[in-house]
Amino acid sequence: MGDKPLYYGSSKDTPMYYGGGSKSPMYYGGGRQYGSYGSYGSYGSYGGTPPGGEDETLIGSITFGRMLRVISQRWLSVFVFILVGLIVSFAIYKISPTIYETSSEFTMDIRRSTGRNATALDQAMIDYGNNYAEIFNTRLSSWRSDKIVAKIVDAYRTGYPASVVTEEEIVSTLAGSKLELQRNSRNITITVRSKSPALAAALANAYAQAIEALTDEENKNRCDKAVQQLHGSVESKRREVEDITAQLLASRTTNRVDQLRARREMVQQTIVKMTQDINELETEVTQLTEWERMLTAVKQNPENFGVLSSGAPRAQEIASEYRAYLDATNEYAKLILTYTDNHPEVISKSMEVENARKRFVDAAAKALESGSASLSVAVNRLGIAKAKREELNAQLASLSQEINHAESKLSIIERNYAVASEVLKDLTMQESKARTEAEANNETISLGRQATEPRKPVLPNPMVIFGAGIGISLALGLLFVLVMDNLEDTVVNLADIEGRLALKVLAVLPHVRRKTREQVAKFAVEEKYSQFSEAIAGFRNLLDSPRYESMSHCLLIISTQPGEGKTITSTSIAISYAQSGRRVLHVDFDLRRPRLARIWDVQLTKERSFSHTLQNAGDGKPDFAKLVNHTSVKGLDVICSLPPDGVSPSTIFGSSVISDFFAWARANYDRIIVDSPPYGVVGDVVSLSVLVDSVIIMCCPDRTHFKPIQYCSRSLTEAGANILGVIVNDVEIASASAFSPTTRHSYRYGYGYGYGYGYRPESKAGEGAEGADGQGAPIVENEEFTDDE
Repeated sequence: MGDKPLYYGSSKDTPMYYGGGSKSPMYYGGGRQYGSYGSYGSYGSYGGTPPGGEDETLIGSITFGRMLRVISQRWLSVFVFILVGLIVSFAIYKISPTIYETSSEFTMDIRRSTGRNATALDQAMIDYGNNYAEIFNTRLSSWRSDKIVAKIVDAYRTGYPASVVTEEEIVSTLAGSKLELQRNSRNITITVRSKSPALAAALANAYAQAIEALTDEENKNRCDKAVQQLHGSVESKRREVEDITAQLLASRTTNRVDQLRARREMVQQTIVKMTQDINELETEVTQLTEWERMLTAVKQNPENFGVLSSGAPRAQEIASEYRAYLDATNEYAKLILTYTDNHPEVISKSMEVENARKRFVDAAAKALESGSASLSVAVNRLGIAKAKREELNAQLASLSQEINHAESKLSIIERNYAVASEVLKDLTMQESKARTEAEANNETISLGRQATEPRKPVLPNPMVIFGAGIGISLALGLLFVLVMDNLEDTVVNLADIEGRLALKVLAVLPHVRRKTREQVAKFAVEEKYSQFSEAIAGFRNLLDSPRYESMSHCLLIISTQPGEGKTITSTSIAISYAQSGRRVLHVDFDLRRPRLARIWDVQLTKERSFSHTLQNAGDGKPDFAKLVNHTSVKGLDVICSLPPDGVSPSTIFGSSVISDFFAWARANYDRIIVDSPPYGVVGDVVSLSVLVDSVIIMCCPDRTHFKPIQYCSRSLTEAGANILGVIVNDVEIASASAFSPTTRHSYRYGYGYGYGYGYRPESKAGEGAEGADGQGAPIVENEEFTDDE
């Protein structure tokens, strides 16, 4: 549809009810559809909420179309809110402290046997949950306790002994820290924020170290608890072993067992040495005795000399003399073979043999004497040695007896010590095994990634601050303009009517610039092909459709306040029906301010006044045919009224003659168009609404208010009236965006309503002036007409 509203064609030649270049009316599929026009109950089946049942909040109903319209209308207010939000965001950004964030990680692991494999140690463990999320949530309270804070402070002081950061500052920094379990893992992240990047990193690392230390301490306590019974048995047996050891030491000290054993060892060694000496002496005595026997035999007869060991006394001397003796003897034997015994050489050699023998015997005698002395000494030494050995053996026997006596006393203590030591060793191994199993089932903390000093601050975050500022200011601006729009309580576009009022828009009538009301009312006669005439014709065709034909025989045109074009619209509809060849009756039921006589230039008398006829009807049935006035439009008759004399129109509307009139009109005319007073001013409409087939409500942009039209719709529906829909009147189409969802208007009839019948004079500037479109001055400047139409 280009840049024109949906209700108008693409050119002036195209009727306003035909969308684009379509040749079919928009109500029949050519343009925008207004829902399903089925059978209509109290509030119709058009959608939305029942009249009076809409959102009564301060901001009203929120729809996308309404928000677009309100923003386009009040964009400056929204812009001011956004500008203020940006200023406030900039101020917050400038005054906000610089905060740095860093994080460290550690890994948490818990291995615990369950089911049939669970042991008493497993049952002694604290149940933190079945998965790491439950374990983390359970442990989180202890990881944020005062105890862990103290450990963090200690770890920080240990790592940074020269730091001047106070404990209060550390505690306040830790208060904003976060611990988070990474999804689908056992890694836990510690996040710390601080004004100092170094402090943030140091506390994040100290936090992880403190958790590790706390976990180790808890694990130790838990293990001690798990092996408490075994540990008690081990300690008891260890004390028993210590007592036995003390007894053993005391017994050994008292009985001098070690000293006795040392003495016995020394005596045994001495005996061994003494035995060796005795054996040597016996060997020496034996040899000396043998030598003495041999030397004695040699002394008696040198020929008995045999082999003499080199160890014998004077053995070398004896051997030398013996060889000399043998040599002399051998030479003598040789000489005797040659010579006789008396030969001098034989005699000389015989003397030499004798001398050699004598020397040999003397040497043997000396050796015998020396050997006898040595034998005597050896025998004496052997006797002394044997006596000494006997004495040592006696001493050894005494010591052995004494040691056996002492050891007999220690044997029982030593056996008890051995048994107790073995039992202690076994219990210690059991405790160690149990502790190992308990530690295997413990919670383990492994330090992971360490925190480093951050380079960029995380706060203030300009994206967040300015984004939040713009978002909040935009929200506040939208809230403000929605509230202001809702407080205005005026109809602006079709969405207001169809959404908030739950009423169908049956037609949209353009604003017609004419100087007099008669020209506007008769515009459908004078300008048959104008957009206004085409709009009226399209509405008539809609009512003639099978869906509405049964509900359009008798129509009541109403408005909620003066100035909404009720009389002009009803006149135009009556003219359109008459032009279609039907017999139409246009009735002026606005008894307080009748206007049809002026429009059709009818000169009335009280005898032909509809209001006076009804007033004077009494019990008889008036002749309504004499009230009919024929018009210049073929097939259109009008019944006009004058203000009644001394009787309230409400009294007339409550009489039965009204029903008689409608029965007569239905019998004589194809269409009856009833012009009624505004519903918001008087209550005559309720009586008429139940006597007609359908009720049509007039509406003007930026003039009609929601609450009056809601009240009117609800009251008439409760009274049993059939509200057909709404006609939107006086829509300016000079602008392409006229009556669009994003445009507001200020076109209206500026007339009052009441019994005063006062007329508002035409302004001088408007007399005879042509409109912007060359069609004459707006009708609001007509000095002759000041009624609500």
